[in-house]
Amino acid sequence: MTEKEYFQLLMEETGCKRSEAELALELSNNNFERAITTIGVILKFITTFKMKIIFSKKNIYGLIHIAVNIKTSEIARFSVTFSCNPTIYEINTNIDWFSYEKAIFSARLNSGAMEAYTKETEEKLKTYIQKSLKELIIISPENISSILKTFFQPNDVYIEIEKEELNLSQFKKLPDYNLNQNLISSSDYDLGFVKLDVKVLEDNNGKYVKKIAEGDTVLSIITDERDLTHYIAHLIGGIDGGKICPIPAIVKKVLHKDNNFEIYLTYTTSIVGLAKTKGSIKVKVLEPKHQLWWKKMLPW
Repeated sequence: MTEKEYFQLLMEETGCKRSEAELALELSNNNFERAITTIGVILKFITTFKMKIIFSKKNIYGLIHIAVNIKTSEIARFSVTFSCNPTIYEINTNIDWFSYEKAIFSARLNSGAMEAYTKETEEKLKTYIQKSLKELIIISPENISSILKTFFQPNDVYIEIEKEELNLSQFKKLPDYNLNQNLISSSDYDLGFVKLDVKVLEDNNGKYVKKIAEGDTVLSIITDERDLTHYIAHLIGGIDGGKICPIPAIVKKVLHKDNNFEIYLTYTTSIVGLAKTKGSIKVKVLEPKHQLWWKKMLPW
């Protein structure tokens, strides 16, 4: 098989672009089978939207789950239920997509479930959302919320949305509940499929490195000089106008010896960064997003 045929077959098998196929083959030492696995691990094609909806002037509560292939704008999974039982609104959207989908089907069997309305609305809603997605440039929670509000007009609805990004491997398998337990507390700590050399952005008004904690969000710049770095940086939003730019990253682990600190940052489930710095340096730490105003008003 020629090199062109390898690329073509890989693109057909995974739905990736040629540049992505080149990256996968490079990372897998030109092993075709490993390249398919690599594509599934490193590239996030699927975004799930876990939603709760309230009809403010009616006794109707709904749960909606949509999984979208961002590359094709096609709906990969869709489930919905409506009920006059307000307890279904207590289901947490922060759980993984599979558990949320199971909760939706369980709610269909509970008391108060509006079976007829759910069946009547389900296919129409899916068709409407699919058509609307094809017209979007960016598929965001805000756009999904706007689509739903338009569909349910003239009803006034409140919508809560939680977005979850997945690579193909994660989506095709059941959620790995042990994923967060796979941590190594040593200098060999490694969470990701690709590890990049990075530096954290210094800020005289920021937080001392020695006080940085797991879960903090810091600004970082990719400094890795390997040939593939520019493309990987582009994948995770570290390129703007062809130039490296600061990007936020979540602190996953902080290790230190004396005043020398190693900060491990998470960009995606398969791409991490390692920043080495001194504990006396101050870095830029981003504040958490403010809570939506209507969530403060609602008791749920």
